Amino acid sequence: MMIYTIDFICEKVVAKGMDVFLQRLSLEYAEQLLEFEVENRIFFEKMVPGRGDQYYKKDTFLTFLSELLGEQDRGEGQYYLILSKDKTILGRINLFNVKENPYFSADIGYRIGQKYLRSGIASKSVEMLMRKLKAKYNQLNISAKTTSHNYGSKKILEKNGFVLDEVEVGGAKLEDETFDFHFYSWRNV
Repeated sequence: MMIYTIDFICEKVVAKGMDVFLQRLSLEYAEQLLEFEVENRIFFEKMVPGRGDQYYKKDTFLTFLSELLGEQDRGEGQYYLILSKDKTILGRINLFNVKENPYFSADIGYRIGQKYLRSGIASKSVEMLMRKLKAKYNQLNISAKTTSHNYGSKKILEKNGFVLDEVEVGGAKLEDETFDFHFYSWRNV
């Protein structure tokens, strides 16, 4: 594995034999990211609560993206695109609610495009980001949340050392169905 900086990480994903890069979020990818979100909207909304129609309108999306970049600049979040070697967006992985004192804590979230599922990309991306954090910080408390029917996400978290802490029964309402929220954590504090 090669870690270049906090902005850029590279590692080969063995399952597909492709290089996957984590690139710090920037306006450079705004149009491509909006296309990725629109293309995967229906799929994402089967797994997580939707963001509403406004989110997918260019002006609203750019405002939302600018807000994320502001959080990133203030150190409140770390947002990454998961890219292929040819710079195609495969997914996103984010750290939000970041705090560095008295130890590093954050919530982690990720989403992989539907056509890249079951390729090892999500698992490898979480592994890369966690490895980066472990190398930089002595103490970590990383939290994650997924839905009870998102078996892939639960498996990825558990594979990367996250432990199920809590279940919120009936916390997620998706497409007129109710699911439980599963709360995970990885901590050494």
